[in-house]
Amino acid sequence: MSLLVIKSSSDLGQLGEQELEELYTWVDSIPLSRPKRNITRDFSDGVMVAEVVSHFLPKLIEIHNYSPANATPQKMQNWFLLNRKVFKKLRFELSEDILRGISNCKPGVIEGVLAMLRTRMERVVWETQQKVDRQAAENERPEADQNSFRSQRKDVTGLNYMNPQTKSKSDQVPLLLLEEKEQEILAKDETIQILNAKIKRMEHLLHLKDIRIEDLQARLEVSRPTGKRHQKHTTAIVRAFMMFYIFLSVMWLIHLFA
Repeated sequence: MSLLVIKSSSDLGQLGEQELEELYTWVDSIPLSRPKRNITRDFSDGVMVAEVVSHFLPKLIEIHNYSPANATPQKMQNWFLLNRKVFKKLRFELSEDILRGISNCKPGVIEGVLAMLRTRMERVVWETQQKVDRQAAENERPEADQNSFRSQRKDVTGLNYMNPQTKSKSDQVPLLLLEEKEQEILAKDETIQILNAKIKRMEHLLHLKDIRIEDLQARLEVSRPTGKRHQKHTTAIVRAFMMFYIFLSVMWLIHLFA
């Protein structure tokens, strides 16, 4: 899988109000070593980002390598280490301009990085679970079936070729072509997982919007006891706006992954 290089903050995409609210809620749910008051300043030295990774993927990072810092050069050292040791394993890399912007507390940058990090970690967790499930399924097979399954796997990967004279030309598949197809399948699977994660977040955002609308309706009922017709009209406008917002978001995702 190719490495995704994020060169500027525009490559991270712009988060909407509800996406930001959900991101902040996600961050608040993670136990960190310092209180979270200002996300731009609190995450500027990279230490709390390292703690986020350690919370979900503890084997991926050595948390003791990251020290709190106030000076920009020391902050940059933490980010360079994260970029080299952690982000590359998650198949993305941040440019020095982005790292410097985060270290200098540039507004709006760290949110995009955290959203990207969250998506990539979810992908790794999913892949790990898939491997565990496959291993568990293989362990549940009878021993004879396991031996047959392993033999087939070796043959497919080119580690245990049969005698060429016993195989017809139509049965011989070039190993390079097989690897290319496997890479294509993995790439498509990753795209599907990312899109599914986006859809789930949008469904959650829609739920939050419904809650917000209900709250506004309750307030309108208190403040406008006789204005039911106006209230229904206002609610319809709000819902129409939300559906249009979700439609634009979905179209943006389709364009992004097309």
